[in-house]
Amino acid sequence: MPSDALRSPGRVPVAIYIASPGGDPDAVLETHCRQFAESREWVVSAVFTDRGQVPLEDRAGWLALRDALGEGVAQGVVTWTRSMVADSTEGWERLAVGVSELGWFLVAGALDTPGHSLYGRTLVEQLPNGHRPGTRRATGAGAPRRKSGCDPGP
Repeated sequence: MPSDALRSPGRVPVAIYIASPGGDPDAVLETHCRQFAESREWVVSAVFTDRGQVPLEDRAGWLALRDALGEGVAQGVVTWTRSMVADSTEGWERLAVGVSELGWFLVAGALDTPGHSLYGRTLVEQLPNGHRPGTRRATGAGAPRRKSGCDPGP
């Protein structure tokens, strides 16, 4: 059963779910999910992980997560991307509706399009860094400079 601290007003308990196709990005992705949850003042009460690409209903971590939700350990699920739990946008929507019908919620910290998984990208491209992949800041003499009240100008 959840502790009283997890049930305090304004502090919603959530579980993190990370599914990775291989390698070891779980710790990094878990950190980003925690930051996503904590920025909304949610309390992370449990973390569940799965490896490999098998159907959601066959994943041990997902099944354990469902049991934990039923036991009241969390009121919602935070995952890093939609493609961790669904293989299409329609699949994500069906899952989110199904979860909400049971009284819980499902959110993704980073938006990808199921069916166009971030898994095909490098780990660096998957992680939030304040810049979108494929973009960079202008540098050098030709780059425009912002004017500020302290800038004396040319």
